[in-house]
Amino acid sequence: MTQPRPVPQPWVPRVTNGVLAVFLLGFLAPAVTHLGGLPVFAAVTVVVLFCLPVLLVAVLCLCSAVRPGSLGRAARRSRAKRQARAEQAPEV
Repeated sequence: MTQPRPVPQPWVPRVTNGVLAVFLLGFLAPAVTHLGGLPVFAAVTVVVLFCLPVLLVAVLCLCSAVRPGSLGRAARRSRAKRQARAEQAPEV
């Protein structure tokens, strides 16, 4: 008997990453709307320490949902360019 080939399911990473992005952005909405009563330094601290990293992950999830695998290809290209530059750099 031969093993059945897995069914290609390109919608799975798209849906998963899209739902994850919406879920993360759902956490940001209450955090940002309740910043009004905080002092300025506390609000800036919350935004920098909590909101920006979560927003970055949500944007990356949306990018991955639009084109699955594109982030991995971009990382490989960046790594290859970095290695090529390191090889061409003159030794001191």
